[in-house]
Amino acid sequence: MPAPGVDVLVAGAGPAGAVAAHALARAGLSVTMADRVQTAPKIGEALPGAALRLLRAEGLPVPSDAAGHRPVRGNWSAWSTPDLVASDFLRSPDGPGWRLDRLIFDDDLRRAARAAGAGFRRAAVRDLIRLDDGDWGVAFSDGGPPLKARWLVDATGRRAAIARRLGAARLRDRQLIALYGRFNAIAGAMSDPGFDRTVIEAVPEGWWYAARMPSGAVLASLHTTAPVAARMLADPLLWHQARLATRHLSALTGHAGADEALAAPVGCDAGGARLDSVAGDGWLAIGDAAQAFDPLSAQGLLSAMHGALTGSAAVAAALGGDHGGLDRYQAGQDEVRRIYLDRLASHYRGAAHRFQGGFWDGL
Repeated sequence: MPAPGVDVLVAGAGPAGAVAAHALARAGLSVTMADRVQTAPKIGEALPGAALRLLRAEGLPVPSDAAGHRPVRGNWSAWSTPDLVASDFLRSPDGPGWRLDRLIFDDDLRRAARAAGAGFRRAAVRDLIRLDDGDWGVAFSDGGPPLKARWLVDATGRRAAIARRLGAARLRDRQLIALYGRFNAIAGAMSDPGFDRTVIEAVPEGWWYAARMPSGAVLASLHTTAPVAARMLADPLLWHQARLATRHLSALTGHAGADEALAAPVGCDAGGARLDSVAGDGWLAIGDAAQAFDPLSAQGLLSAMHGALTGSAAVAAALGGDHGGLDRYQAGQDEVRRIYLDRLASHYRGAAHRFQGGFWDGL
């Protein structure tokens, strides 16, 4: 019996994948998302106020307190000077951003995509073959029936699993490792309305980030080089000592309970990266699969969703016979990267003058 077929298979059902599937379904195409879906809590992530315009325009769920998210009023940063400097998002025409409960946010986007007509398969892509008619034959990790698709969209995140399998190369920027831990709410800090802001503090070995999560817990993360990260992962006490040595962030995370005091941080890749080509014959990459951003840029999630919209428009056009949209999508991704690199270099230069050697060399 022939495999069932769809116009587009979206590999990955995070924000980029779900937004793309929603857009493709609303364009009248048959689309299926495929993803195992992570159920463990994710690292907290903020969404800028400007993203709400995108969500509303596309008829997608908008974050709110009632939905389990927390408003972000601005930033406290000790960056170009040792002192904290405040920025206030309320001065933005888009208003405050949101600290997301990612499991809720991602699930809401998938629900919206399914309501628009997209299918969903709780499995990863296991194998791909190109069929004689030019379509794709796709096998899945759940061992269920294969699927036939006219087009593939890679929304698998930093792994770029589909694009790399099809020959695209992943090019990494300067290596950056994030070491993060969570702490119970601190009474003094939690009652301070100023901690409705993100806290960023530059230090000799890199920079720290702290934020209060929707759960009330505090997330603290050091962004540093691979050698420093390796030493701290081997000896978690070094990470805690560095945290407590900070001038500002220690006041927000310094009162960990006995059960938390020596908990090992978790490490993950946080450096920028991109594909050498974001589209090819019958496939296209979106979100972190296409290009991932240094978290200092604070543009990863919004760029991923915006790229999902422009990428899905290019796929819809290609399925209709207009392949010029693929070149426009590549050009748009190149322009996003150019602006991102310029702004990121400027941000890092703002703190580099304060430190010598190590993490800050060459910035």
